[in-house]
Amino acid sequence: MPIQPSHETELLEALSEADSASECLLAAYDALDDTVDALLHNIFHKDDYAVKFVVEPLLSNDGPLGDIMVRGKLLLGLGVISKEVYDDIEIFVTLKEWAKIQDNNVSFTEVDVLFELNRVNAIQKIMPIDYDEDLVKTMSGPMLEMFLGRHHQKVQSTIVLAITDIVNLLCRENALTS
Repeated sequence: MPIQPSHETELLEALSEADSASECLLAAYDALDDTVDALLHNIFHKDDYAVKFVVEPLLSNDGPLGDIMVRGKLLLGLGVISKEVYDDIEIFVTLKEWAKIQDNNVSFTEVDVLFELNRVNAIQKIMPIDYDEDLVKTMSGPMLEMFLGRHHQKVQSTIVLAITDIVNLLCRENALTS
């Protein structure tokens, strides 16, 4: 039976309705974190006793498997996810941390953010994100605002598609192991 992350629809809506780059990156992280959590619970959910007394404490936020990267390594080591999916999760964790370090004040025009996003395998498959800083320097006023708004929306839409692809891969790959 395929897994369904709790609140998947709400997570994807939050991602597509994010007002800022930081909100978008945090929503992307949350969607991946919830999906990895659902995947692990599905794998280890064999009987109620084992889940309640053994697995749940391991998977809690302060448990040894509470960190998404530790969970990802476990899933990779078990052969449940591919290296490509693991790498994508790792990049979104990096972007989430970057947003927090920057006090949630990041932009989709930042070279570092665009570089990391373009490393995401799911984004490379869809459409790499381009941004020409020299072109932007020639614009001003309403034209600049319109261009930046369009760029933000394009990046955000690309992230929504990439996260949807990764979540679907996680769920589909899990369906094969159940």
